[in-house]
Amino acid sequence: RWQKIFTISLWSKMAIFWNKMFLTIIVLLIVLFLDAFREVRKYSSVQVNEKAANVNTNAFDHIQMKLFRSQRNLYLSGFCLFLWLVLRRTVTLLTQLAKGMTSHAALETQVNDATEAAKKYMAENEKLRE
Repeated sequence: RWQKIFTISLWSKMAIFWNKMFLTIIVLLIVLFLDAFREVRKYSSVQVNEKAANVNTNAFDHIQMKLFRSQRNLYLSGFCLFLWLVLRRTVTLLTQLAKGMTSHAALETQVNDATEAAKKYMAENEKLRE
């Protein structure tokens, strides 16, 4: 089934577009990951002293909320980046497998034809010897 899909001429025309789109999404995910990493470092280093925390508990809660959001964004962007790379590798392997199956089928028919021709020539050779 994959072999039929990948041998469509439209697929090869779309492949150039999808490669550019893949690189664009990778760059976007890397930027999001680095931004989330920067935010985690920023809010992890903020220390609210006990005196200020007792006076204004909302400030402490607000910093913890921002830290939680930045950590969530870090995990999400990292996981999306990882899964996007896995998806890309899977599609690449499927494409290579489909091309390999196509070349294998062509070589198999070529070998069968050569074998039949060899058998035919050997039979003719035996007839000529007799």
